[in-house]
Amino acid sequence: MSNIKRVLDEAGASFRDLVKVNVLLTRASDVAPMNALYASAFGPAPYPARTTCVVQALPNPKMLIEIEGVASLAGR
Repeated sequence: MSNIKRVLDEAGASFRDLVKVNVLLTRASDVAPMNALYASAFGPAPYPARTTCVVQALPNPKMLIEIEGVASLAGR
């Protein structure tokens, strides 16, 4: 989440500008902790649309999670 925040900051955006988030996890047991992290990063609802999938592996075997976000600055 800190990397996403950094990219958003550099674009003059924030978590509230995210409209879609994709989350890939390699362990189903990480869904609940990821949900807690997500809620703490975004604050109170409403949250952006989200897809969360548990996958067998990510490109780097050391990676346990990958998060991709799409932000919109339209209407600012």
